[in-house]
Amino acid sequence: MSDDLGLPPRRTLPDDVRDRLLAEVRAGIGKPRRPKHVWYAAAAAVLVLAAGAVVATKTFRERPVAGPPPDPGNRLTLDPKVATAALDRCWAAVQAAGKTDRVPPRAEWVPLFTEVLQADAVVAATAAGKPMFCETTETTVTVSDPAATPAYAPGTRTGLLLQSPTGVVGGVLDPGMAGVFLDSRTEGGENMSQGISFSPVTHQFIGMTRSSLSATTLTVGKPMAPDPRTLPPAPAWLVMAVDRPVTADRTSPAGRALGECLDLAEMEVVPDAAAYAPGPLLETDDFRVVMGRLGDRVAVCETEPDYHRPGRTKSRSYAGYIGPQTQVARTLTVDTLGHPQTGAPAGKARHPYVAALPLTATKATIDFGIGTSVEADVVDGMVAAWIPPNIDQTPEATVHVQARDAQGKVVYDGSLRLI
Repeated sequence: MSDDLGLPPRRTLPDDVRDRLLAEVRAGIGKPRRPKHVWYAAAAAVLVLAAGAVVATKTFRERPVAGPPPDPGNRLTLDPKVATAALDRCWAAVQAAGKTDRVPPRAEWVPLFTEVLQADAVVAATAAGKPMFCETTETTVTVSDPAATPAYAPGTRTGLLLQSPTGVVGGVLDPGMAGVFLDSRTEGGENMSQGISFSPVTHQFIGMTRSSLSATTLTVGKPMAPDPRTLPPAPAWLVMAVDRPVTADRTSPAGRALGECLDLAEMEVVPDAAAYAPGPLLETDDFRVVMGRLGDRVAVCETEPDYHRPGRTKSRSYAGYIGPQTQVARTLTVDTLGHPQTGAPAGKARHPYVAALPLTATKATIDFGIGTSVEADVVDGMVAAWIPPNIDQTPEATVHVQARDAQGKVVYDGSLRLI
């Protein structure tokens, strides 16, 4: 979303390519791991390019889109089908909540631009000329209040109108602050920075911070400037509703672990977290890794002690997409747990190996080389195991995986990247 890098327009990337880009951006996080993640300029732009995807909407009604075309210099786009589907769902949620008297009629909602990240679609629109935002995920709808006054940063006319549990923020930018970055910092010290593109008509902008609503401080300012302005919390949303509920296990050990971890994750928050069915669970000492799946989407969530805040734990999640165009099997990107740079005692570090395998697989043999292999259960196409401590973890390293179904038939046999 940076507006000064000369990048090409967004496009969908194969998921294995996206994972590799993310792995490169995180270089140095896994081995050694940095205690803080700061993604500025080119790194943020890579993430935006790598994460771009088209949201799948089951049904939509065609409506005239009367909004002006986005300014090409701001690199904003308007997908009419995504906008129509999302705004229709948001209007239906307003109706179901009995709040139609709080907003102009649906016919007066005009979309300006859209942002899509996997199954999360956000529309910047106006309702009878007032700025508003509509966010839809696979299960949930969130609508900002068009009658609310933005929560302005001190001394500016830059403020928020929406801050959702998925880490989406929507607001208006002070005309004199073009070129600023939106920075998000969690209580655990995780940082992310992204350039702000905004509507030339209403100055609305959208940020996909993917950070926890309750544990994040947002600021705006020039890169590396000494005086960023803190954004106050956004006004209360008009509606947030689960309009397409999905029930998932949260009573089994893996189900409880997944629910707890996704709820506490401060960074890379997973939309529709409550709908993910639990997969493999790894627990050793103070570390826990659990996987989950929702249709073509897979999540990995890690928990470890917060060595900088004694008595507390720290959770981080990672989301991926396993669609029909992705590899039959692939390694998923996660972090090292207990790295000394996090404050952990020396020799504590462990790195999990997590992968997506064919749905028919029930068992897998993971051969790490030098005579070290692990047998692991495959749950709903997901497998997890601890990487032995004597294995050299480099970006070029590979692991051999053989997966079998319930009858013992080999359904995958090949080499995958180790990390």
